[in-house]
Amino acid sequence: MTKSRKTGNRNTLYIYILLIIAFFTVLSYIFSQIAQHYIVQSAEQQLDNDANFIGEQLEDEAEQRGLDNSDLAYYAEYFQVDLYFQDDQQELSTFVPDNDDFLEVLRGQASETGYLLKNDRLIYTYSVSAGTTLVVVSEELPIRELQWTVWLLVSIIAVLIIAFLWSFGNRLYDSYVMPIRKAADTAERLVEGDYQVRIHDAPYGIASELSHSINRLARNLDYITGKYENQNDRLKTVVNNMVSGVLLVNDKGITRLINDAFVEYFSVDEKNIIGEVYYEVIDHEHLNELIQEAIFTEEKKHALIETLGHYFDVHVAPIKNADDTWKGIVVVCHDITEIKQVENVRKDFVANVSHELRTPLTSMQGFAETLLEQKVDEQKEKEFLKIIEKESKRLNNLVEDLLDLALLEKDSFQLDKTEFRLKMLMDEVYQVVEKTIEAKNIQTDVIVPTDLTVYADYHRWYQLVLNLYVNAVQYTDEGGHIEWLVEQTDEEIILQIKDSGIGIPQEQLHRIFERFYRVDQARSRQSGGTGLGLSIVKHIVEVHEGEIDIDSTLGEGTEITVRLPRN
Repeated sequence: MTKSRKTGNRNTLYIYILLIIAFFTVLSYIFSQIAQHYIVQSAEQQLDNDANFIGEQLEDEAEQRGLDNSDLAYYAEYFQVDLYFQDDQQELSTFVPDNDDFLEVLRGQASETGYLLKNDRLIYTYSVSAGTTLVVVSEELPIRELQWTVWLLVSIIAVLIIAFLWSFGNRLYDSYVMPIRKAADTAERLVEGDYQVRIHDAPYGIASELSHSINRLARNLDYITGKYENQNDRLKTVVNNMVSGVLLVNDKGITRLINDAFVEYFSVDEKNIIGEVYYEVIDHEHLNELIQEAIFTEEKKHALIETLGHYFDVHVAPIKNADDTWKGIVVVCHDITEIKQVENVRKDFVANVSHELRTPLTSMQGFAETLLEQKVDEQKEKEFLKIIEKESKRLNNLVEDLLDLALLEKDSFQLDKTEFRLKMLMDEVYQVVEKTIEAKNIQTDVIVPTDLTVYADYHRWYQLVLNLYVNAVQYTDEGGHIEWLVEQTDEEIILQIKDSGIGIPQEQLHRIFERFYRVDQARSRQSGGTGLGLSIVKHIVEVHEGEIDIDSTLGEGTEITVRLPRN
């Protein structure tokens, strides 16, 4: 409970006390006035009786003999009053000279009849006869004492009531008001979502039952909310870790759920899409049209969408309750870019293989038909047979390279590892390409440690070095230069080959390891290359868990670096 609320509750009690004080003040005043009224009324009756008796006696004595102050003193002492007598001849009074001021009041009152209360003394004017007046003044009435008594009694009662009210009010406040306030504050915090709040100092009685009920409610809400949050977190974790993009839209077109994959696929700002209309935040016309069509028709939709160089298989399905009430749609996007790329590669591969096979087969078929159908001299026959032999070798090389690629791509492929000296392998490869190097007058430098031994697949390393060597020789002009540099570290062996050949344009470097890709189509076909050499090299590096990098400048040459683990 806040301090301001406590102060407010205390102020309420103070106001009640002030109201009680005001009430008893007014009550005391009324009681004092009532007491004064009864005292004065009683005194008036007494004075009236005394005045009648004294007046008759003084009138008789005045007729028999004259009156003096002693006569008035007798009656005054007997009736415990003061007297003032006035007629046409004399003025008598029982007042001492010190009461001259009061006597003046009596002289003025003598001309009037009735009662007058002066200085707590009741003055009664009695007309004895024509020209004769008797004024009877009572002793000082106990009005002040009675008023003080009334005030004292009422004050005591007020104090007792205030003390009782203070004690009862505090007890009532501590036992009922404060617990109810705490219960109200706790309920308000529960409404605001703070389910950890509790009422700890629960009193007894109904307030205690209320506090326990609210605490049970808070615990249940905390449990339910925690369970919901855990389920929500699990759902978010599952949805966000899905490879497929997911988007949930309600029946009004407002987005309610989106995962990271969908945000990444369609470059959507996740912070701005939740609670917004889908077409205002998704900047893709085809996708928006598909969602809109599914909302209007309440039917499943399917489409292939391309964006930013990626392909997505999009499924849009309506969401319905058990009573078949339509609640919205869910959009699921599968990234099939790799599948499309594989399909494209497969199509290109089939087309390239068909083209590569058709060229030598057509040549072989044409020369064979010529030999069978036409008569040619012996020299021509030998030339045709040499061409057929050359094309058959080219066809055989192509088939062998394809078989090698197929073998390297198998998941079950195993390396046949042995220990060998790399210098011996490099010399063996050089013997294969030596004639071509000498024919093109290419200068070669091979720097390889003589004692460097490797535990690897000798045949695959031989293929790797041979294909790199042949490729460098093929694209290096006469009089060029090729350099082999082999280094070793504690963990890997680095093979680097540099040539001064025609180079590769920068925009084509990323395609250099593709099947059948050639930088110079004419030169490659003329040399009998299959276009699969570098692709085989890359696969050999990958099965050895190595890395290959290429750097080239058009017209200056190419540098290929292969990093292979020692073991």
